[in-house]
Amino acid sequence: MVNLAKTFLSLKKSEIAILKAVEQGMRRYEWVPLPDVIQMSKLQPKTAEYNLRRLAGRNLVYRTGDPYEGYQIGFFAYDILTLADLVERDEISSLGEVLGVGKESVVYGALGPADGKIRTDESCEYEFEATEPGSAVTDEGVIKEDGDAETKDKETSVDYRTSKDGSGDEVVDSCDILADESLTPLAIKFHREGQTSFKHVRRVRDHLTDVPKCPWIHAARLGARKEFRILKLLYPEISVPRPVAINRHAVVMELLGGVELYKVDLTNPQECLDIILEEVKLAWKKGIVHADLSPYNVLIADGEVKIIDWPQAVNKGHPEAQELLRRDLKNVVNHFQRKYHLETTLEDAVSFVQGEKGP
Repeated sequence: MVNLAKTFLSLKKSEIAILKAVEQGMRRYEWVPLPDVIQMSKLQPKTAEYNLRRLAGRNLVYRTGDPYEGYQIGFFAYDILTLADLVERDEISSLGEVLGVGKESVVYGALGPADGKIRTDESCEYEFEATEPGSAVTDEGVIKEDGDAETKDKETSVDYRTSKDGSGDEVVDSCDILADESLTPLAIKFHREGQTSFKHVRRVRDHLTDVPKCPWIHAARLGARKEFRILKLLYPEISVPRPVAINRHAVVMELLGGVELYKVDLTNPQECLDIILEEVKLAWKKGIVHADLSPYNVLIADGEVKIIDWPQAVNKGHPEAQELLRRDLKNVVNHFQRKYHLETTLEDAVSFVQGEKGP
């Protein structure tokens, strides 16, 4: 896997401007025409074309020549633009290791301000602002134009650990800010909804059903916005990660410790099941069904239960809400029945969550 932190730190201001221009153009085109890239980047034509060649050589932009010369970016470049904004807005201070990779997300560890604030509202929409060629860059987190070797680590006290890859080249294993009590561990979840078959994603995601032609860039972005809104609605009454910020297709949240439920051998399984059912019930009262609940997205840490991964959640008014609630509860109850031989049934769980009886 190409190292995101190292790639971000190596990019020049003009290269970031090109990536932003292609991103902006992809709101209108599948392949952004070269003249549009040049115009929106506000770079001189030769400079823009030079940077496009450099970025294409690193697979950060892709080129087509049919029926015209056009460019597009993929998820990795989109990650870089998101990371650049998060750093510039002081929503994170450093990027760490990959914590997990799924079919529809990649999660990184990070560090950010420890003030406990939700730093970006879910209505945040990225607005393209190209930097004028040759202008001074004073915002922390933007790579200086001159000198490829001068990177952001010097300005922000980034400490990164390196190793040799198979070809003998040095790679960055992780990139961390030096110890600072004002920082707290965070997780950055980059959504990948459009990475697989978009027709399937649109069919199972209620927030995409009204979008007849939604490219991956918007599918992932809408998925992140949905999850961020849900976390804001549920936190802190329900044991979910504290939402911190959103940018494009990425949700920044507190980093939770703990182990997935399916990996844990509980000494008090009935108590744990009761707690999970209580959390599901609280979410139901707020009008939310997780819709993907299983022992894989319930964390156990220091005797506490945390429920993660909410992008598939639906509200109670969804035509399949009841069915999805039963499926969630079946996944959890079956786990406790198989592993701990508890007598709680699916009907018991459904009745409790919907307020008909106690656990």
